[in-house]
Amino acid sequence: MFKQCRKCRRILSDKDFHKNANSSDGLHGICKECARKKAAASRERIKQKYDGLLDVYYDMLRRCYDRQSVSFRRYGGRGIAVCDEWRNDRMAFVRWAQEHGHRQGLQIDRIDNDGNYCPENCRFVTRAENQRNTSMTRLNDNAVNFIRANNISRKYTQQELARRFGVSQARISVIAAGKAWRKTPAKAPKTPPDAKNN
Repeated sequence: MFKQCRKCRRILSDKDFHKNANSSDGLHGICKECARKKAAASRERIKQKYDGLLDVYYDMLRRCYDRQSVSFRRYGGRGIAVCDEWRNDRMAFVRWAQEHGHRQGLQIDRIDNDGNYCPENCRFVTRAENQRNTSMTRLNDNAVNFIRANNISRKYTQQELARRFGVSQARISVIAAGKAWRKTPAKAPKTPPDAKNN
């Protein structure tokens, strides 16, 4: 069976059309290729209309709920969630963002790094400001010195220290090797400092 696509006007096999139970021939009026282009154009229009905020929204959901996301451990894995208002209505998030300083080049930031994504705990900041508020910056000299001392004593694994301080194992590794946080105090604490108090 062959059919003409009403958009590109090519005559194609029925396999080149999506099925549509509501049409007389059981096929959509436009071919799969035209349908893909139409969907891509629609997504681009929406992206432009909302100034990239839908990407910000879905990235936020992935960090909190998608266990396959590389960021899940530092967000959803630590109990960080998206408030019901935003999670259940993406346009509620878009409206809030448009009214609270979003513009191209800024990133969403949680004021309390241990708090959820919600209107009272979020703002838009530059990349540099956002990096200063990450869990990685919560390490202080005592924590860094403890990590370095542990590199000799091997009392804790790097994975255990990473969990303790809420940072990646890679971060622990570069600190232990002296490639980050070069300035450290003279004395190492005997027990791991509490990362939450840093």
